[in-house]
Amino acid sequence: MNISNNNHPNIFDLPNEILFIIINKLNIGDVFYSLVDVNERFGQLVLDPLYIENLDITFMTMNSFYDRTFSVHEQALSSICENILPKIHDQVKKLSIEQHSVERILTFNYSQLYSLSLVNFKEEILFQYLIGIFLILSFFHFH
Repeated sequence: MNISNNNHPNIFDLPNEILFIIINKLNIGDVFYSLVDVNERFGQLVLDPLYIENLDITFMTMNSFYDRTFSVHEQALSSICENILPKIHDQVKKLSIEQHSVERILTFNYSQLYSLSLVNFKEEILFQYLIGIFLILSFFHFH
């Protein structure tokens, strides 16, 4: 490991293997928002196909065991939708999203997608989405 100025270790000095372990422990939305454009090395680690194939774009704030809030920060969501998803949408196999971000996230064609998890949806909103999906599938099945 290289030691930066004044013998203080720096995150940039860590080997890729250690950085990848750290990145895997963090929320992917935070990682995308914070690390993709730091430098080329971090961008390659964050956009690694093994890391992005299971994309969970939900954020959970836990005030107590019974009081949990799911929400993607608007600035982070904008960055993910504008800068990240156009690069990786065709590599995503599993996707977890929340009601707040569903319309923006699902504007992309996820050609490898086989699993979609809808997290923390209000019942009536979820029902509307499921009816829409059913109608689309029925249309293609019968035509």
